Amino acid sequence: MPLPSYPPDLAGEWSLLHRRVRSTFTSSQRRGPVPGAAAPAGPDGGGARRTMALPEEGAPAGVRDVRALGAVGDGRADDTGALQTALDRAREDGGGVVWVPGGTYSVQAPPLRVHANTRIVLAPDAVVRRDGEGTLLTNGDPGQESPGHAGHGRILLEGGVWDGNGLRIPAHDSVLSFGHALGITVRDTVIRDVPGHHAVELDAVRCARILDVRFEGFTDAGGARSLSEAVRLGMSGPGSGFDESGPHDYTPCSDVVLSGCSFGASQTPGSGPWPRGIGSRGATPGRSHGDIRILGCHFESCSAEAVHACAWDRLTVQGNTFLDCAGGVSVVSVADAEEDDTARLGGGDPTGHPRPLSDVVVTGNVLTGTGGLPAVRCAGHPGGPVRNVTVTGNTVSGTGGTGFLLESTEDAVVDANVLSGVGGTGVHVRGGGGLRVSGNRISGAAAYGIRASDRTNGLSVTGNGVDSRDSGLSVTGTCRNLVRHGNDLRGSGGLDDASPDPVTDPGDLV
Repeated sequence: MPLPSYPPDLAGEWSLLHRRVRSTFTSSQRRGPVPGAAAPAGPDGGGARRTMALPEEGAPAGVRDVRALGAVGDGRADDTGALQTALDRAREDGGGVVWVPGGTYSVQAPPLRVHANTRIVLAPDAVVRRDGEGTLLTNGDPGQESPGHAGHGRILLEGGVWDGNGLRIPAHDSVLSFGHALGITVRDTVIRDVPGHHAVELDAVRCARILDVRFEGFTDAGGARSLSEAVRLGMSGPGSGFDESGPHDYTPCSDVVLSGCSFGASQTPGSGPWPRGIGSRGATPGRSHGDIRILGCHFESCSAEAVHACAWDRLTVQGNTFLDCAGGVSVVSVADAEEDDTARLGGGDPTGHPRPLSDVVVTGNVLTGTGGLPAVRCAGHPGGPVRNVTVTGNTVSGTGGTGFLLESTEDAVVDANVLSGVGGTGVHVRGGGGLRVSGNRISGAAAYGIRASDRTNGLSVTGNGVDSRDSGLSVTGTCRNLVRHGNDLRGSGGLDDASPDPVTDPGDLV
């Protein structure tokens, strides 16, 4: 995916620095330390680290080396001032590169503040550690009023480790928090042990790229943050949790790519895996996040849904793996019963109108060992359905609950999926209409193979092979306009169709 462009006067100097840094950034940075190769613990308790610096000829013009500005990097001295000085120098020059050599940099008075047109590059053995309460790094200044996406953007962070240090500093804060920006990229880095909030918070951000990031470890002192997301999308409304800069103007996020990332626990004793990998909660009438792509990521041991897309339009979830998560992918429209979701812009009484969503693709994913939540769920509401949904080519095994659950979903295709060892119903359609369930293989379902209920109107069930304890195909009497034929139900409890006048002829319908 293309990255945001940067000022041409930085292109040459960045190219030189980038080649030097990337030449040392091997695959071991992504995999973590080689077993048995850990250095003895240093005075900071984090282990001795090889010091790394730019070559002897020094940093190219326009690159701010934090060591040259007074940073110590020993894990004990407070490096907040030196790091901020480097960021401020870049701002004064209209942008630039901040270079962080190897070492552990203690930030005892967060947040660090980064401004437009800045690239922060950490050496592979560099750690920026949160040693005080507050967000570790954010964009912009307190009190600035830059609406929409007009705040400080065109920012890139790369390399090293950003350590939330959640066990030692347990106050609930995010590590990286960005708002009201155009162009945010975080790549090839590790974000570790986040205390309660988020690893990367995006509020009112357009064109965000989160690439090849390892999200390792989450802590929750007090147990009040059981649904926190590693990557959170917000609209910068009142109560959104983003108060670092900019107005509360309900600007959604758009054009967001999450690619090649992994989500799981860290090696820190007492730290656990993430509740959710990426998601959001709450929305506003007439506003939704849009154009979100989640590609080739790995989610492991999430205690809730790994992906929770609340009020997201034009969502693609493709080629990911989910291992031992409580749930896989959940797409949720705004409910009219949720006052926080349907209040008028700027306050006032709830509108009472739900918010429909559209254009969702979930394809080519592997979901193994999900818990009691569905592997894939599309949860619309009467008057606020999820429309234009494709769930195809996914492999699901060993789930504790329903495989695929579609509620108030319209114009949807569930096709060519393989589901085995499902702890509940393989595919359950509740309400909605204009749906097709075809060519799926469902084996070992503990309840129904395929079930339709709750006034589903317009459903085609064709060419599926089902092995289930209860009926292979179950349709309640409230459903209408059912077409079914060519399904192999011989390994199930048979057919239970109570719908009026189903069409069972495989010929053309005119």
